[in-house]
Formats: sequence, structure tokens, C-alpha cells
Amino acid sequence: MQKRIISLFLAIMLTTVLAVSLTACKTAQNNENTTGGQTETTQTEQNDSTKIAVVFFSATGTTAEAANLIADETGAARFEIVPQEAYTPEDLNYTDDNCRANQEMGDTSARPAIKNDLSQAAEYDTIYLGYPIWHGTAPRIIQTFLENYNLNDATVYLFCTSGGSGVEQSIQDLQRSYPDINIAGGKRFNGADEAEAKEWLDGLK
Repeated sequence: MQKRIISLFLAIMLTTVLAVSLTACKTAQNNENTTGGQTETTQTEQNDSTKIAVVFFSATGTTAEAANLIADETGAARFEIVPQEAYTPEDLNYTDDNCRANQEMGDTSARPAIKNDLSQAAEYDTIYLGYPIWHGTAPRIIQTFLENYNLNDATVYLFCTSGGSGVEQSIQDLQRSYPDINIAGGKRFNGADEAEAKEWLDGLK
């Protein structure tokens, strides 16, 4: 009789241990699946946000302000085109025919060197490319960028800063010079305007 009671007790204990073990395994598996799903979602969100890049050249800081508005609105990565030789106020003295900016714009073959590596920018699907207007069009350093990095798989939107000239001439010039790049349009900013930037970007969706 005593042996039967002991055997029954051991059987109950074994059943309880097995049940607890199975529950623990199932809980761990569920936790693992949930964690994996969260990681995948986060990664997808990060990938979505890194498909867009803002690339810009800013000699005085004005274009940088517009670039920051666009990047903030779109969640884009930011890449500044940094000239090998920085532009001084004397270089940008447009009243002087011999100033550096005027000399470059007067020479269609001029390609000012870029200091930093922008190869990562070419990996993005959508690129907002910004610059100030010089002589009614894009500065030559923009051509340096376009000729050194392959953007043929990207959609490129241009934006410029200017107190007078529009973006249209620069769009036409760059489309004509680089027909393999999908330059889809552009926008002129007369100073940085958050509402104006949002309106333009919403219109592109």
C-alpha cells in the first residue's frame, strides 16, 4: 500500500514538472518570435527613412538652411558638398569680374574639386540636390558632384536659394548636360521657409 502511494506521488510530481517545462518553452518561443518581429519592423522603418538623401552646396549658409528644412520634413540623410578650397567673401564678390565665382562660371569646363567623399549619397533612391544660383544657374561644383557619382538609378529633385533668379534655367542646363539622370523638377527658395518647403514636398508625393 505504501509503495502504491509513493508511486502515485512520483507520477503526479513528474506530470507537474513536464507541464511547467512545456509552458516555459512555449513562453520563451513566443517571446523570441515577438522580439524578432519588433526588430524586423524597426529595421524596415530605418530602411524606409534612409532611401532619401539631401545633398547640398552652400557657400554662405543660406542653402544649408533650406537643406535642413527639407531633411527635417522628409527624415532624409544629409550630405554637404564641401569644396576642396573654401569660398571666401572675396571669391563671391560678384561685382569683381575677376573673383573666383565669376571666373568659374565663365568657364564651362571648370570643375571645382570636392573635399569630402560623397559616394554614399549615390546609394539613395531619391535625392534632393541643393545649391545657390550663380549666374542664373547651378555652380560648377554641382557638375563636379554629378560627374563623379553615378545617380542614374535615383530620382533627383533640385532646389536652389536665390533672391531673384528662378530654378528653371538650372534645371534645363543640368537636364541637358546629364540626360541619363532623372532630374524630375525643382524649387527656388528665397530664404528658408518651413511652410513653403512642406507645401512643395507634399506636392511631390
